[in-house]
Amino acid sequence: MANFISDEMIEYVGILAKLELSKEEREQAKKDMAGMLDYIDKLNELDTDNVEPMSHVFPLNNVFREDCVTNGEQREDMLANAPEKKDGTYMVPKTFE
Repeated sequence: MANFISDEMIEYVGILAKLELSKEEREQAKKDMAGMLDYIDKLNELDTDNVEPMSHVFPLNNVFREDCVTNGEQREDMLANAPEKKDGTYMVPKTFE
């Protein structure tokens, strides 16, 4: 598997990753990439015929609750301590003109 990793491929990956690699770093990257691809090949040797595919190792459940308004009638209480208010809303300083 490692034989098809060319210097041009390492150079291209370096460009995509915005890395400037020295000659030694390119050779090390070539070895590292070959090792990763060899490991993937080793994983492909596993018999997974009777293994059900999964998207996550932990069960995922919807943890959202129903959206219910519980304090809808407390507008005046919420505005009681506001430094400035107008028409039942908070007045805030302008952020842009």
